[in-house]
Amino acid sequence: FAGDYTASNTVVFDYPDIASLARHLVEELGEVEAEPAPQTLADQTLAEPASRPAPQPVEDGIAIVGMACRFPGAPDLDAFWKLLEEGRSAVTDGRPDPVGGDGLSADSGAWTDAYRHGGFIEGIDRFDARFFGIRPIEARTMDPRQRLLLETTWQALEDAGIDPGTLRGSRAGVYAGLGGSEYRDVIALGGKEVGYLGTAGSVAVGRVAFALGLSGPAMALDMTCASSLAALHQAAVGLERGEVDVALAGGVHAVLSPGVTKFMAELGLLSASGRCRPFEAEADGFVRGEGCGMVVLKRLADAQGDGDRIWAVLRGSAVNQSGASAGLTVPNGPAQERVIEEALSRAGIAPCEVDYLEAHGTGSAMGDPIEVRAATAVYGRGRAAERPLLVGSFKPNIGHPESAAGVAGLIKVVLAMQQRFIPPQPDFRLPSPLIEWDELPVRVTSQPTQWPLVPDRPPRAGISAFGVSGANAHVVVEGYGPPGGDSLNATDGLAPAGPARPVTVRLPEPVGDSGEEPAPAEGLAARTARLLPLSGKSPEALRDLAGRYLSWLDERAGEGTGEGAESPKGARSTEGTASPKDAESTEGTVSPEDTGSDPLLADMAWTAGVGRSHLSHRAGVVFGDAGSLREGLAALAGTEERPEPRAATKVAFVCTGETGRWAGMGETLYESEPVVRTVLDRCDALIRETRGTSLLDAMFGRAGGAGDLQDHAWVQPAIYALECALTALWSSVGIRPSVVVGHGVGEIAAAQAAGVFDLEAGLRLASARGALAGTPSAAIDDLDAALEGVALAPPSRTFLSAVTGRMVEPGESLDAAYWRRQAGEPCTFEPRVATLAALGVDVVVEIGPSAVLGPTIARAWPASVDGGAGAAGTDPPAPVVIASLRRPGPVTEPQAARRGEDFPEAVARAYEAGLAVSFAGLFAGESRRRVSLPGYPFQRRRHWVKKRDRQLASSPS
Repeated sequence: FAGDYTASNTVVFDYPDIASLARHLVEELGEVEAEPAPQTLADQTLAEPASRPAPQPVEDGIAIVGMACRFPGAPDLDAFWKLLEEGRSAVTDGRPDPVGGDGLSADSGAWTDAYRHGGFIEGIDRFDARFFGIRPIEARTMDPRQRLLLETTWQALEDAGIDPGTLRGSRAGVYAGLGGSEYRDVIALGGKEVGYLGTAGSVAVGRVAFALGLSGPAMALDMTCASSLAALHQAAVGLERGEVDVALAGGVHAVLSPGVTKFMAELGLLSASGRCRPFEAEADGFVRGEGCGMVVLKRLADAQGDGDRIWAVLRGSAVNQSGASAGLTVPNGPAQERVIEEALSRAGIAPCEVDYLEAHGTGSAMGDPIEVRAATAVYGRGRAAERPLLVGSFKPNIGHPESAAGVAGLIKVVLAMQQRFIPPQPDFRLPSPLIEWDELPVRVTSQPTQWPLVPDRPPRAGISAFGVSGANAHVVVEGYGPPGGDSLNATDGLAPAGPARPVTVRLPEPVGDSGEEPAPAEGLAARTARLLPLSGKSPEALRDLAGRYLSWLDERAGEGTGEGAESPKGARSTEGTASPKDAESTEGTVSPEDTGSDPLLADMAWTAGVGRSHLSHRAGVVFGDAGSLREGLAALAGTEERPEPRAATKVAFVCTGETGRWAGMGETLYESEPVVRTVLDRCDALIRETRGTSLLDAMFGRAGGAGDLQDHAWVQPAIYALECALTALWSSVGIRPSVVVGHGVGEIAAAQAAGVFDLEAGLRLASARGALAGTPSAAIDDLDAALEGVALAPPSRTFLSAVTGRMVEPGESLDAAYWRRQAGEPCTFEPRVATLAALGVDVVVEIGPSAVLGPTIARAWPASVDGGAGAAGTDPPAPVVIASLRRPGPVTEPQAARRGEDFPEAVARAYEAGLAVSFAGLFAGESRRRVSLPGYPFQRRRHWVKKRDRQLASSPS
């Protein structure tokens, strides 16, 4: 051997004993002896790990479909990104909003002055216990980390556009990193015995699973500062093995114990200067931080199939241990190299194809050089000199949140990929002289840096986390989108938008033979009105949510209108879904002149409908453009009093007779709703066969039509057809009657809704009945002939007879004799109102062309009922009466334009009454996508240990 050799200044930490150091030097310098020295038992113990098969890259990636966080100075994703982007620090001298003298305070003498600095989240003593159904007395004993996990997980699911209620009973898992409970010290100061359920890590994740009803694994991982990345790795493994279909992964930490802080200071981990300075000459340790981050994961193929908004893709992850290193708390370079290599191997990505490393970077004079050398030993392979590995750390921004550190780094990286921008490391001064900057292919992002995009591949990054216990974790992520990085996603501000996906048209069984027959969707006009459903668990939350949507609109106002996912007029597919060529869209922005068909507003309404839980306090805001949406939201946000929420369970469909008919009835729905068009076209085809002319011409008052709605022979089949179409339309939004009742020809539509006969048989009966009304002596035979050969089934729903005024008994048939009697005898509606009350009906939906029965129902509703709805003498609440359509007044342009709002308004009232709505039906035949929307405004109250009287207390915030 000849020449000079300079050993790294971290070599004694990487190889902490003579034998391992000697072997390393032999590898570096070459063999110096013919025979190796005999190996002792101790040498064997410290040898390199035994070789094992290299991990294989996963066939598919893991998609990050939702994210949420709560960090110091950053209550949400937007605030976290702004903090990072602006290079600000949220580290403060003591907690800025001290909990006070109730067991913990920023000026407590227990806190060492030199270590009072930290990254503290605001309002750690406050929690929306009511939202999660937790009693105040229990909430006070709960570790704040449990509260943070519950709220942040909910927000992550909202960000994913997943209604948490749809996960109940599913194979969804929870994986969270969290260490020992520091809240136990706070409870002890309050003179209360520590409760196991309130402070155990396993219970923290168990609470999430319990609150959401998840049946997959709920795993708490304590691997100190590597905990949350290890949790992410475990979640990915669960998805790859098929153990879960959705995984919630992240970590949480709270800085609450002066004793723990003192111990860390004595161990030499904390910065006496109160600053975290990774990779700097002045680095003297970290400052403690707290917070919570959660992500929602799916297998990539599943996420794509579900039309999810995909933030990024996890390509590979690994976890290992430092083993017998220089010390239990001393980092080990070779172990760090191995964990990075394994993660890259699983990802199937070459080291030089990774652009950026979010380092552990705690500001340790010893740990930072070890980490940089280990990272460059792997990521430097094959790397061009002009493309050094960019490296940074968020810890100068918010401190070191320990168990939540890894997921904080992941969220930072994903946000940076979305923005194509790497935030600057705050206040970076003199680089550490212990790192060979001139020799290593690495550069700290001390200044704002554009992401170094590379053609033909997405941006990629690694995230590292190393625990004081010797645990090491690393993940490799890449941006999601087309190669080259020109557009990772159509974006809505910071968050990605999902791809436009077709919404299937579904027909109810009384109309479609199979229950899922596709309806024709070509030639349909764009819908002119949308429904935005908002809900909360209190009136205050509902008002606050409306205010958040107003802010959401304000952020997007005045920027013009982008192209969107709405199919052009006449472009809907004959298969009942939007054509794929119309499914691509780019982001739209909102201006006051946008219409209800604006893609962003339509996507907003879609996401709020299908991607949110619908809670007890509800409001449906129907709008035609951004201006009317703003008016509705402002009115809701400014309303101090709202009616108590209803929990409607029993719905009656009341099908009206000829009263209220008008030329043009149902035409707007025919032009825009594929379900309505399918039903009316089938009825029209049958009338054309029998009469040789169009039923629709008569209904819509078209010039040249042979029919006239003043003629019973035309109006009765027209009323029947319209009411069957409206019943099918209500069914498409998930609302079906438990009780049906009809008046006049409407009773035939009610019987069709109850499954007594099919659509065509009912139309023939309605046509014959109409002819009978005009020429009674000549049409009785036609009435019988209309039902000849028809199999009449007993009603499948409670049916109130207009002939008898009572319920049709089980097994009782509505035969031809019944319909002859029904056509020939006058009947009144009022007697059946008392029966509706006795049955406990709380919502009445008028099925017909106009609102005609509401006043009758209100006038005839009994003051008390016997049985049914309650004990004798109880006062049944008046039902909510909803009209499916309304007859317009004198035709003016605004009134004509509002006809398209009738049905969305009706659905809004049903939603506010507490009915479960399938919002997809309001978008049938379109292509829609998930977009980022405001999250739930938790109504937090104070739940904390009270020291003064050694009792637990709860008070409003």
